[in-house]
Amino acid sequence: MILQLMIIVILLVLAGFFKGRLDAIADENVKNLEWEKKYDFTKPGETKHWWYFGFYKPKFPEKFPFSSTALVFLTDKWHFNQFMMLKCYQGIIAFLISGNIFTWFLLTFGILPFINGIIFEMTYENYRRKLKKQHEQKLDYTSQGDEPQQEQITSIPEKQIEDEIY
Repeated sequence: MILQLMIIVILLVLAGFFKGRLDAIADENVKNLEWEKKYDFTKPGETKHWWYFGFYKPKFPEKFPFSSTALVFLTDKWHFNQFMMLKCYQGIIAFLISGNIFTWFLLTFGILPFINGIIFEMTYENYRRKLKKQHEQKLDYTSQGDEPQQEQITSIPEKQIEDEIY
C-alpha cells in the first residue's frame, strides 16, 4: 500500500513538473517558434499520407510519418512536455486499474491515449469553429466603437496560418 501511494505521488509530482514547463513554453511563445518542426514546407501542399489510410488528412505535409499526430511529441518542446504530463496521469489511472506491468503498459501507452486522441479529434475542430464564430461576433460588436478592438492570436500557430489562408 505504501509503495502504491509513493508511485502515485511521484507520478503526480512529475505531472505537475511537466505541466509547469508546458505552460512556461506557451507563455514565453516558444510554442509559436517551434510548431513548424512537425511539417515539411519544402514539399508541395499534398497531404495524402498512406499511413493514415484515409482517416486523417493533415493540413500541411508532415516532416515524417505521424509527426502531426501520434509522434508529435518528438517535434517540439511543448508537445513533448504535454506527452509526459499525460503519460503520468494515464500511468496513475492504469496503475489504479491493474498492478500487472503488461496491462499497465498497454493502458498507459495504448488504450488510454487512443481513447483520449479519438475524443480530442472529435472535439477540437468543432469547438474551434464555435470559438471562432463567437470571436467574430465579438469583433462585430467591438467594431461599433464600444470597446477597443484587439487581435486574437490562437495558441496553435498552424491554425492561425490556416485561418489567414482562407
